[in-house]
Amino acid sequence: MPDLKALSERPNRLIARAGLVLCLLCATTAAHGAEPRLTGAGGLSCRVLDSPSKARLADGSAALQWSLGYLTGRVQSAAGERHKRFTGPDGIAAEIIAYCRAHPDRQIVDAAAEFFSP
Repeated sequence: MPDLKALSERPNRLIARAGLVLCLLCATTAAHGAEPRLTGAGGLSCRVLDSPSKARLADGSAALQWSLGYLTGRVQSAAGERHKRFTGPDGIAAEIIAYCRAHPDRQIVDAAAEFFSP
């Protein structure tokens, strides 16, 4: 007789995997347009990080933490993808702040994705 619990868990796993793939696809596709695309810290305007002092505020801190997570995930999932040299968390923060200062109408995701542009 088949294990009913195992059978009922299979659809849940498939749904969870499909949801994860959809989330990753949306985040990757979103990095290419100019309109606001994301919600949460990655979707914040670069205006929250256009100076080092703003990085200490709640939104700025969340944006930097999100950026570090984005970069880590992208490096792990796309081994071998070319990117700028990472100079530690402080260097990454400085580069993201510099990008945001130059592009205040962009999103945090654009600043983080800039590490992977040629």
